[in-house]
Amino acid sequence: MKRALRYLWRHPRRTGFVIFNLVVVAILLGWAQFTTSMSQQGIAGVPNVMLGYTGMALMLAALIAGWIAWAVMVTSRHTHLPNDPPQDRPAG
Repeated sequence: MKRALRYLWRHPRRTGFVIFNLVVVAILLGWAQFTTSMSQQGIAGVPNVMLGYTGMALMLAALIAGWIAWAVMVTSRHTHLPNDPPQDRPAG
């Protein structure tokens, strides 16, 4: 466990991405739990339900955008890395 925390501390972008994903999932689950009671309010609850679904759609869009940005960052970084390991030069 200590080794895993040390690894995450050395890579703050990775840690931030993990935290971002956990926060978005927690908000989505919390909002889904909150809107279940709104659907029982009849016609008066429609604005609240629509606002809730709009908020969940925006959070889902933020999650997807975060994953796309992460994928672009990782692939662009790997394209700059050399494919072959460095060869030792012959002595002489």
